[in-house]
Amino acid sequence: MSKLKNNLLLLSFILFFILTEGKSQTSSFPERPIKDTVFIGYNEGKYYLSHPIKKEDNLSSIASYYGSSLSAIRELNSMTDSQLKVNKTIKIPISYKSVKSPVQRSSFEKYTYIPVFYKVKKGDTVYRLFRIYFPRDSNEIKEINLIKNNVLKTDSKLLIGYFIDQSISKSPADLSLQPNRKKDTLSLTTDKSKKVLVKVSGAAKTFDSLFEKTEYPYILSNKIPEHSVVEITNPMSNKKITGKVIGKIPPGKYPLDILLLLAKNDASDLGFLDLKFFVSVKYYK
Repeated sequence: MSKLKNNLLLLSFILFFILTEGKSQTSSFPERPIKDTVFIGYNEGKYYLSHPIKKEDNLSSIASYYGSSLSAIRELNSMTDSQLKVNKTIKIPISYKSVKSPVQRSSFEKYTYIPVFYKVKKGDTVYRLFRIYFPRDSNEIKEINLIKNNVLKTDSKLLIGYFIDQSISKSPADLSLQPNRKKDTLSLTTDKSKKVLVKVSGAAKTFDSLFEKTEYPYILSNKIPEHSVVEITNPMSNKKITGKVIGKIPPGKYPLDILLLLAKNDASDLGFLDLKFFVSVKYYK
């Protein structure tokens, strides 16, 4: 009965993809332009990013994007109101902890994080940069930027790390797409006969599910065995959901590097708002 149910679900998914997405060919990667780079600054123990104002920007969206506050931005920039001037640059106070190491774990991360650079100023020294400004990742920054001696060229740009879009890493309480189902209806160790724990990471995408209410998340994957119970983790927020692989990804629409598909409702449970994102997965076989 369970197998018949899964087959019917898979057939429904395939039919849905054919009717709504069948006209699309394999999408190219990435789906959107690479995020703009930003420059980091340091002053008296505090860090900030320089943000160039664009036409569509407003102070609230900028504060949300960088995980800062309106009052902190106004104070740092000596602003008396929230009016922004296009093509001007404002400083955004941040915590250095929000800047990810410059060493990339996957090519996908290059398209999900913002590259953060530091522009070398006259008088900057290797000691000042890597003992005072950026001691946490000093060896990695030196390696990435091929710094082998104490010579730093003024105006050269050093990759310091990658900044995470704070508005995506958070999971708003008022998201409209919240699944209405019982939580923890599956356990990763449901099948006692399976002994080997497999851990994989990769890119995931969302789709518009036909089903508003499901007893647990339905997963499609070409790389994880069908019927596997999987624990999916957002590595940035450590949010987790447990679901079940009910079939393979329909061919012709998705890139070959996709690890799995899950419904938008389930992605929002993990704190993801983008169409494509990076996940860590565990399952037994």
